[in-house]
Amino acid sequence: MVELTLMQGDCLKIMSKIPDGSIDIIITDPPYMISREAKIARSRNPLKRGKFKGKDISFMFGEWDIFESEEQYWDFIYSTLNHFKRLLRKGGHLLMFFDKFKITPLVEWCRKNDFIPRQPLYWLKTNPVPMARKVSFMNAHEFIFWATKETTSRKFAVFHYELGQHPDYITCPIVPTNSHIKRHPTQKPVEVIKWLLKYLSNENDKVLDPFLGSGTTMQACLELNRNCIGIEISEDYCRNMVIPRLKPLITQSTLTNTRHTFTYYRYFENEDKLEKVLEYSNQKYMQ
Repeated sequence: MVELTLMQGDCLKIMSKIPDGSIDIIITDPPYMISREAKIARSRNPLKRGKFKGKDISFMFGEWDIFESEEQYWDFIYSTLNHFKRLLRKGGHLLMFFDKFKITPLVEWCRKNDFIPRQPLYWLKTNPVPMARKVSFMNAHEFIFWATKETTSRKFAVFHYELGQHPDYITCPIVPTNSHIKRHPTQKPVEVIKWLLKYLSNENDKVLDPFLGSGTTMQACLELNRNCIGIEISEDYCRNMVIPRLKPLITQSTLTNTRHTFTYYRYFENEDKLEKVLEYSNQKYMQ
């Protein structure tokens, strides 16, 4: 049986409830602290008839990407990493999409905390967003930071070399915006997450994503028979992205060879408890 567990609330509070050494691999996309109150207006120019009118480009991704200072941001990131250290088993992998200009502190943290920094990995975008201001190259890749806890020995650290030689990057397009399900502003393609899971985890492993967003990591786990704990602070994302995205996939007939159970919890900080909201599986709707 594959268990998918969605927990809505503060990831630092919720991760404290997960047992030590119980996670095989962490794949996540934490805040970058790159949001700002700026916008590129692309309204029609009245002096140029017929000029293309595109959507304005906003650099505000969400409240979750706003911090009062660099110090507050790194306090948050280091607190998150310290939970990862406790939760990952020996040989467990950590993979984080991260701002390429902020990598050095991650490497330094790893060396002080018995994590081994591995080679950089990349997602190459086949359809990068054009540079509206036309002063720079298009941003056509995303950086994935990879580290392994304590040892890279294949006795402990999974690497499925038998899948074949693969470069340190994967090429695929940005997630389209014309989906009937609401899209997260920094959503990653499920193909990228599946690539990482196939090489660096086994079926029935337990995967953690404490910044679940739209549920991409959980969808990849569902399709590859990995257990997943996903934590997301936004109720809007949980109810309007994750659940509408996963429910039809869980209940479809092609997945009936393995029982898949999805459970959604809400964390109540005042009472310091998790309360089940709903549960269903690919065999029977349960609540």
